[in-house]
Amino acid sequence: MIGLVKFHKPKLVVSKCIEFEACRYNGLIIASPIVKTLKNHVEFQPICPEVEIKLGVPRDPIRIVEIDGEPNLIQPSTGKNLTQQMNSFSDSFLNSLKGVDGFILKNRSPSCGIKAVKVYPYPENSMPQKKGVGLFGAAVFEKYPYLPVEDEGRLKNLIILENFLTSIYTLAKFRKLKESYDLHDLIEFHSQNKLLLLSYQQDLTRKMGNILAHQKEYEAEDLFQRYYELLLKTMHVPPETPSNINMLMHALGYVSDKLSREEKAFFLDAMEKYRQGVMPLLVCLNILKAWVIRFNDEYLAQQSFFRPYPEELMPVTTLYMK
Repeated sequence: MIGLVKFHKPKLVVSKCIEFEACRYNGLIIASPIVKTLKNHVEFQPICPEVEIKLGVPRDPIRIVEIDGEPNLIQPSTGKNLTQQMNSFSDSFLNSLKGVDGFILKNRSPSCGIKAVKVYPYPENSMPQKKGVGLFGAAVFEKYPYLPVEDEGRLKNLIILENFLTSIYTLAKFRKLKESYDLHDLIEFHSQNKLLLLSYQQDLTRKMGNILAHQKEYEAEDLFQRYYELLLKTMHVPPETPSNINMLMHALGYVSDKLSREEKAFFLDAMEKYRQGVMPLLVCLNILKAWVIRFNDEYLAQQSFFRPYPEELMPVTTLYMK
């Protein structure tokens, strides 16, 4: 049954100032309803790169300054260039990580920011000339180009949140099964995630299936690593509406001959509203889930497409977020 899905806790690196410790430059802590909620569902590793390079709390602000075309981390009040210290810490910390499934970083931070970080032409008395990425954030992208990386600001968008949760729970499940290198478990994983993966990238999903079809050509460790690399690339770009509609129609095909004309029309109307952006995907999925349970369709019941992460984290429960 759909309700009997076992989820494994994702391992996430998070900026320590988000719901963990009052370590922001001004001594404050950042509130994030989603991070607070996730504390009960994921394994967090909090880190503050600025504290790690001995800047203290509170501390004078730092900023990204472009010097000779390169981003530098400068503390205007002291004139210190902290670029080397931050880069050294970033490399050391990221190289020490084992089995991480994603990151939630502080938005617009000169260290952790992943988007819209102000870049200045001079350390003092200047207006930002463009937007960039924090130094630690840039190191994360370089080390883990395909892992899910978001900031607490972007996660207020329910579509971004849904894609992030889907990715980290899928990767966490794979990480868990990789511990045993059991080929049967890998085949079962691919089968259970078939519709979900196809909604992301059909070509890459077929390549993953092809690897499994030629499993005898690989050692177990190499097979799992090749599959993992394709899995990361598959889930790196969120599915667009037409891809989800294709999977909804594909799933409908398994039960359509058992439905009345009115039921089909009701579902197609809901799907059209989803296509128009006036109804969330979750509504269409729940309609299908009701039919999966009603007709006891074993294949669809095992598909993560209908429940890619714990139900209590469904985006519909976070509509109160501001």
